[in-house]
Amino acid sequence: MRFHVLFGALALLTQIPAFAQGTGTCGVFNGVVFQTAPCNMSTGNQSLEGTWIAQVAQPGAALALFEVGTYHADGSYSGANVNPAHTEHKGVWVRVGDRKFVFTFMFFTHDDKGVFNGIVKARGTVTLAEDGKSYDSVVERVVMDTTGKELAVTPGIGGHSVRMDLELARTPSTQ
Repeated sequence: MRFHVLFGALALLTQIPAFAQGTGTCGVFNGVVFQTAPCNMSTGNQSLEGTWIAQVAQPGAALALFEVGTYHADGSYSGANVNPAHTEHKGVWVRVGDRKFVFTFMFFTHDDKGVFNGIVKARGTVTLAEDGKSYDSVVERVVMDTTGKELAVTPGIGGHSVRMDLELARTPSTQ
């Protein structure tokens, strides 16, 4: 009897549309509307999952290589950049609309002797290209002291990232 009740409840639940399949407004995250679009839009090729090569530009500067990072299926992020004073970057990300995503990353800084001297947090938005092979981002960087007290906030940091492709060796192995 218990099996029949559970099976019946499961059958009823399958008839309820999932959040992304509903007809309400998509692109709302924590009460902030990022875009207005029907939730039944195509979501094919709309994931950041994978490894990306990122370039960033400080306000008024040109793009420069910054980081290689991986967006994981569980909504977490890990990456490392070219600055030896930074630890590995950790973070979270979520899709908020049609090819739109938001993220928060964090890393620690240390001096040339390896002594911890600060925390950096990046909060950003991503717009994925239609082909899913690149994205543009805008980031706000928050610099904090070792206790987490905000020292400086820099908005408007632009970025461009490309999805890392698998490359085969130019000289194949003879094994």
